Amino acid sequence: MITALVSILILGFLVIVHELGHFVVARWAGVRILRLSIGFGPRVLTWTRGHTEYAISAIPLGGYVKMAGEQHAEQSHLPTAPNATQAGAVQAGEPWEYLSKSISKRAGIVFAGPFVNYLVAFISLWVVFVIGYPELLPVVGKVMSGMPAQAAGFQPGDRIRAIDRHPVPTWEEMTKFIYDAPNRPLVFHIERHGLRQTLTVTPAPKLMPDPLGRPKTVGLIGISASGEFQSYRVGPVTAVVKTVKQQLEFIGQTLLGLFLMATGKLSMRESVTGPIGIISVISEGMRLGLAPFLSRISLLSLSLAFFNLFPIPILDGGHLFFLCIEKLRGTPVSINVQERSAQVSLVLLVALILMVCANDVSRFGIVDKVVGWVHR
Repeated sequence: MITALVSILILGFLVIVHELGHFVVARWAGVRILRLSIGFGPRVLTWTRGHTEYAISAIPLGGYVKMAGEQHAEQSHLPTAPNATQAGAVQAGEPWEYLSKSISKRAGIVFAGPFVNYLVAFISLWVVFVIGYPELLPVVGKVMSGMPAQAAGFQPGDRIRAIDRHPVPTWEEMTKFIYDAPNRPLVFHIERHGLRQTLTVTPAPKLMPDPLGRPKTVGLIGISASGEFQSYRVGPVTAVVKTVKQQLEFIGQTLLGLFLMATGKLSMRESVTGPIGIISVISEGMRLGLAPFLSRISLLSLSLAFFNLFPIPILDGGHLFFLCIEKLRGTPVSINVQERSAQVSLVLLVALILMVCANDVSRFGIVDKVVGWVHR
């Protein structure tokens, strides 16, 4: 229960960090901030500094920034400035209002939220690589009956050093090698009781889903890990390279997954998770230690940054999309179009969240966990 509550607070913190990105850049651009709220709902504590009301609200799930002149109806109407359209600014309003700023400044304010989430994701993962991340070692814990490994003579405690003379320092690397070789003989270089020897085994083919849920034939030999771990760490510069590489892989895999869902080749039910699933993943990371915990924080923050840039009207990406149209046309998209598109996208997004949450309740066994807490 405690880990779940802490996970909720962490999720809220990542949303607050997002809003602080908007807040800092808006202040830098000269936009007056009317309110910065930590949390939603009834305000528990408020104080005012300058033109800004700071608030701590009852529901600690994120927060919001309220800027002056954020909507056309809220603007102070002033005479139109000469060449305002060419300058990329809205034609009326006080100079400290959001809609009075140039397109580039408004785009900077909007983009700041996802960018700060990306920074949190980058720093979190970079720290993991620098302080050391645990890797499961290729040490056999159990040999399954009737599988190729048993027939080849594998024994519990065997330490696999290489396959076909290719070093495999981690269980993950060893597994990838075996998965990619169904029905192909492999020579395992192992260490048993301090002595080196080789064993030849042919992985048996099996149809299994890949990380995106697509069926794929992989090779299996029938061994499980002993659970022995070793911490690996890299230098600060190498950590930057590894961080960027892993994040690009995640984004590429996410885009591929979205394409497969859009074409009906991948089930949304098995591939998408919502707030409940996110809290469950963070809780699991907390139990596993600092490095897994930071890895999950990085993944979540990167996901928030990435999906917030989708061109959906109520998301930051939607605002950036409208600003791009305004830049190309020389005039803003009509208020009616913006409001209608925001209403439609809000309804669709809420429906999607409800559907995903219902799926998460079943997928992560939430009801059983709640019953367990009640009967403790």
